[in-house]
Amino acid sequence: VYKKELWLGNRYIGSCCVTMGKKSKKNVKSSTKSSSSSSNNNPPPQNSLPRTQAPAAPGRKAIIRGLVSRKDLNGLEVTIQNVLDNGRIAVEVVFGRDTIAERREVVAIKRENLETRWNCIGGIEAGSDMKHWGMIEEECPICMDVVMNIGLNKNAAYLECCGKSICEKCFVQTQFTKQKDVCPLCRADISDGSETAAIKRIRARAERGDANAMYNLGGYYDTGRPSIPKDQAMARVWFQRAAEKGESRGAYNLACSYRDGEGGVVDKAQAAKYFRMAGEKGHIQGVTCYGFALMS
Repeated sequence: VYKKELWLGNRYIGSCCVTMGKKSKKNVKSSTKSSSSSSNNNPPPQNSLPRTQAPAAPGRKAIIRGLVSRKDLNGLEVTIQNVLDNGRIAVEVVFGRDTIAERREVVAIKRENLETRWNCIGGIEAGSDMKHWGMIEEECPICMDVVMNIGLNKNAAYLECCGKSICEKCFVQTQFTKQKDVCPLCRADISDGSETAAIKRIRARAERGDANAMYNLGGYYDTGRPSIPKDQAMARVWFQRAAEKGESRGAYNLACSYRDGEGGVVDKAQAAKYFRMAGEKGHIQGVTCYGFALMS
């Protein structure tokens, strides 16, 4: 019997056991004896984690791997609650997220069954458009000391001119220098801090083909702002362009607009298409909605 991993695109979804034939009792005993003796000679290192693993801190996101008694949890994204006295990690699991059947469960998991990374969620690296979930952590490119949550702009200042972020501490410090009106990263003029100017900078990036800016501009049109009128038809256009560039959030919002008829006609087939596209890019809610689209 050996374990086989199951993958959906580049996302790990679980594992199963495959039997390759029967072993005689004699062979089983000998193999058990040899394995036990080898384990005694070379005991496995305790709490040895890959360098890519981040600390199991409360609030951090992690992926469950290699459970035997609760195989239904393998591959799921969880939120770390706290470290228990027995060394296990209490994590919160959400089933049926954002649906009427949503339920939450707190379970205790061994540390070796949790995969925690600085820039990873669900097996998808930081460059794979997971900002929608507020789970991407990056070091500040200026001080290289502060870890920012750029998905929720927590401890991060977003720069519309280049689409990058720096930590709030570095941003405040730049405001007391002679270079306060210049972007510390791309050196663009940011002396005008109004919302109109910010949207203008985002629009300029979007028209140059920046997928992140296309998504953000679509979001402004979708909800409307004092400096930009609400226009869901135009929002659909920009979400479409962002999706074509591989932006998972753009694909997801475009699918929602087709599903709900916002900015155009209702098209269930197109909605399913873009939910799937978002899911294949690692958008967890896109995977869920694509499942519901298949059932409807």
